[in-house]
Amino acid sequence: MRINIVIIILFVCFAGIFSCKKGTTVVVPKTKTELLAGVAGTTSKTWKNTKAEATNPQGLKIDLVSTQPTCVTDNLLIFFSNKTYEIREGATKCNATDPDLLLKANWSLNATETQFSIDKIIFQGRQVENVVFDVVELTETTFVGKTSLALSGVTYQFVATFEVVK
Repeated sequence: MRINIVIIILFVCFAGIFSCKKGTTVVVPKTKTELLAGVAGTTSKTWKNTKAEATNPQGLKIDLVSTQPTCVTDNLLIFFSNKTYEIREGATKCNATDPDLLLKANWSLNATETQFSIDKIIFQGRQVENVVFDVVELTETTFVGKTSLALSGVTYQFVATFEVVK
């Protein structure tokens, strides 16, 4: 009788162990808004322009990052979750009296999150307004956008790559 009870107890224990299902974790992909500005609970995410290329109508490509001084290329782009953004001076300034905050404006994504719009941007020393970028790539650490910009009567195809600052 004791053996039967022990066998029943062992059977119940083994049945309980093997009948438990492992919990499944559902991973919800982040929206592009979260990728740009951070997930809930964060207020911003900081990016740095690591590559920018403009192509003129004749196909000539201009590397806009390597042709700029460090005091320009180390500037930071900060996207805030309230749909504003700032361009701030990086570690070096071109002029010691330059303000830390270079530009503050608004950003948005269209309904399908395939286009990224900004109120204004500084491009080659000029402020350009209402620029819409096609989102080419957007991950936790990389953002690539492309657009067309007209400067002095010439339309350039512009591709910019940004990396997260850690």
